[in-house]
Amino acid sequence: MNYERIQSILKSSRNTVCLLGVESSMDSGCFYYHDADGAMDVESEYGYSPEEMFSTIFYNTRTKEFFDFYRDKLLGHMGTPGADLKVLRQMEQDGKLNGIITREVFGLAKRAGCENVIELHGTVLKNRCPHCGKEYTMEYIKNHSGVPQCEVCHATIRPQVCLVGEMLDNATVTRAADLVSQAEVLLVLGCTLKSSLAGQFLKYFNGEQLILIHENEHYTDEKADIICYGKPRDVLPKIYQ
Repeated sequence: MNYERIQSILKSSRNTVCLLGVESSMDSGCFYYHDADGAMDVESEYGYSPEEMFSTIFYNTRTKEFFDFYRDKLLGHMGTPGADLKVLRQMEQDGKLNGIITREVFGLAKRAGCENVIELHGTVLKNRCPHCGKEYTMEYIKNHSGVPQCEVCHATIRPQVCLVGEMLDNATVTRAADLVSQAEVLLVLGCTLKSSLAGQFLKYFNGEQLILIHENEHYTDEKADIICYGKPRDVLPKIYQ
């Protein structure tokens, strides 16, 4: 294992950025609609695939079904930040981590106490009326039966997440790319280098060390400077003590 070498790099780095992959959210207990077993369960229960239900089409035309699915599968499986997220918080507090970039929508890093987090796909923790702009908590949506409507103007409240079929916010993507371009060390945690997250931002990295920590070997691993295999929740606490 490369524990000591990675620890030395992380503790001496002046600017580390983390790409936080899907393994971390899955291990934390979050719902993942690309999981084959989960997708089968959704289709059996609702008669539609998760991709169909978690879409702008369902939100706009089958709104009640959208929120039934959303409350049950997403808000009902928010997960709990694991040990790897707590290590990232400690790294940030120690001044060793300048930012986290993630595609997950469950707010894991922020719930763990991290502050500089770029959530590319938004977060279920934020909800807003698209008409008047009034904001609502996740608990308001979770505890509301049927279609949640704004208390002010009665429009349907919109979870602040990127649904299937929507484009990412350009300003958010640009901010993430700038963060990666300034990094001295890039920590890719819980995904392969071929993943959508890594594939989108690796081209902006001009730093010194690319550290990859994920569970299973992949043919793109050779692009990393240092590789460590294992679940992020198990590996990262052993590295950064």
